[in-house]
Amino acid sequence: MAGLPGKSAWFAAAKQTAQGAAATTPTARNAFSGGGIGPVRETDRLTETDAARDQSSAYVTTAGVEGSPEIYLRDKTIGLYLLGVLGSVASTGTTNYTHTIKPGNTLPWFTMWKNVGGASGLFEKYTDCQIGSMTISADAGAPLTAAMGIQGLLPARLTVDPAFALAVDADPVYNFNNAAVTLGGSSTRLVSSFEFTVENNLTRQQTDDVLPFDISAGQREISLGFDMLFSDLSEYNKFHYGGAAGTTISPNIFTTSANFTFTLGTNNEISFDFPSIAYEEFPVEADPGGDPIVVSARAVAQKATGITDLVTVTLKNQVSSY
Repeated sequence: MAGLPGKSAWFAAAKQTAQGAAATTPTARNAFSGGGIGPVRETDRLTETDAARDQSSAYVTTAGVEGSPEIYLRDKTIGLYLLGVLGSVASTGTTNYTHTIKPGNTLPWFTMWKNVGGASGLFEKYTDCQIGSMTISADAGAPLTAAMGIQGLLPARLTVDPAFALAVDADPVYNFNNAAVTLGGSSTRLVSSFEFTVENNLTRQQTDDVLPFDISAGQREISLGFDMLFSDLSEYNKFHYGGAAGTTISPNIFTTSANFTFTLGTNNEISFDFPSIAYEEFPVEADPGGDPIVVSARAVAQKATGITDLVTVTLKNQVSSY
């Protein structure tokens, strides 16, 4: 008997109204570009004295759902996952909609599904899931991908194909070639990559059952990374020496703003706006081969007076709400 095809697979999700209220059908369905999701079950062994050298009996300690599915960035479905990892959305418009997605105090619950192996393969449903982390990234000329970190409480294997009417999203994919970048309010064409990460530091909480009781969100971390052709000393000086013309090490954290906007058309666009970032790395290194110097800058979203949202994602598409 031939093995089932690994290329035949999809991932789907829908927002729940509350914890414990499983959704019945997905509102987003995507192909995998990498990663996966599935049930987890951890075991341990009894530790006790006896006359033999062999290990003692095994037992199950905990179970649940974990995953790191990766998908391409398509504007019909990415809004749902961004809402999941950030927590807040406001939608306006008719026919052409604008969704403003920001960090919120709580994270929504999701029901998720997976198929691997096609119609004769594995179908699973995961209830009470949250998106703990997301990294959206792309290099020059490459499509944007979103890698998610997911935690969940209740996995279940489905005995039949759920036969969802919703098709796998096959809309155009955002590419770094669609980018417009500004740093400190000024447009630049020197940036050649993008990496935006949100980490919610989720923890599954176990009490009186092998399945967890709840999921708790910890401190939220928001970071930004990009590669930049090193053409002048301005940003380097600001990081190390306190200003574009500085010459002595500054005791203060230098902050600036950044915006990455990717456009597919007049009414299809996604923008990542960081009103205040603090560089953590701005390395300038020699290249014995003589290639142009490229700085791999890394920064974190920085709290500042008058700033309430450390990042704002604005998504324009033809989806009415998430």
